[in-house]
Amino acid sequence: MREVIIDMGDIEPINMDKVTRIGVSLEPNLLEEFDEMIVRKGYSSRSEALRDLIRDSLAEQDWKNPDQYMVGTITIIYDHATSNVSEQLMELQHSSNNHVSTTIHVHLDQNRCMEILLVSGTLIELKRLADQIASVRGVLRGRLTMASPTSAHIHHVGHRHSH
Repeated sequence: MREVIIDMGDIEPINMDKVTRIGVSLEPNLLEEFDEMIVRKGYSSRSEALRDLIRDSLAEQDWKNPDQYMVGTITIIYDHATSNVSEQLMELQHSSNNHVSTTIHVHLDQNRCMEILLVSGTLIELKRLADQIASVRGVLRGRLTMASPTSAHIHHVGHRHSH
């Protein structure tokens, strides 16, 4: 095992007075995979990547509480030529108007559209709405992206269908 010291304060604008340095021990193959991921994702340092991993891990706690209030988006791509898909999506949005505050509609090509819904509510309510929307015949792809207003952690849940 090779010990790697990761400088948690090597990225600006972090105030070095408020940074704690830690040491992390990793197996060589794990470190190699981590470094490859850093390059693929465009991180400027191990510290930056490790901070994001820690934030993602902490965000997991928000997604375990079904009563946690969240804000976010539901992004869907659908085939508008599928019978009644537009009407069904509109009905779901109207029946959930206390959760859907805004929608954006984009024509992608002759048959496919993308909609982005700005939503808010409890985790369980938003997951239920996203699942209902994703299950509509003609919806090709759906993704719920949520953020906790108190922690600002972001999480997403994707749905893929082959209707």
